[in-house]
Amino acid sequence: MLENLSSTQKAIGGVVVVAGVVGWIFAFVQIEEIDGLKSELEPARQGLASAKDELAQLQGDLEATQSERSQLQQRIERTESLEELTAALEAGNAQRLSLQSEIEGSLAELETLRAKAQKQQALLEGSMLRFKTNTRVKVRAGAGTDTEEVAVIPAGKTLQVFEIVEDGTWYKVGGMGYIYHELLEPVK
Repeated sequence: MLENLSSTQKAIGGVVVVAGVVGWIFAFVQIEEIDGLKSELEPARQGLASAKDELAQLQGDLEATQSERSQLQQRIERTESLEELTAALEAGNAQRLSLQSEIEGSLAELETLRAKAQKQQALLEGSMLRFKTNTRVKVRAGAGTDTEEVAVIPAGKTLQVFEIVEDGTWYKVGGMGYIYHELLEPVK
């Protein structure tokens, strides 16, 4: 049957056979490359699945953290006592700790002002003119730390206060001089 074919037909037939063989070789190479890519694709799919699981876990953690923060904010808003507020602030973030520090500073200032007012009230009413030193105290010639030191009184000594000067921060004590108000405690 091949004998009846012309040389052109034979050449075309040869080219077709060669093209078919080349096509099969190319397909075989492509199949091997595809198999190689498939083997690389599986670990990537597993990594993607693992990353999705991690992302879901992180999203859950984020939601839990946001819920805790919301609950903490609600607790702070309804807290009525300073102890509860302090506990809530300690459990909160740095912003809440900063707020706690400001509150404590204000309370300390308030307590200092209250103590000054009580001492001044007692002196004005004349019912509490005696004070006791709560530490070793320097007596100054005038109302201020820049004035000369004229005496030192030991802790626990009872003194008579005759006058409050300098907006209540200095007390004039019996004939000696002046003592800073925080260094004295009223004697009842």
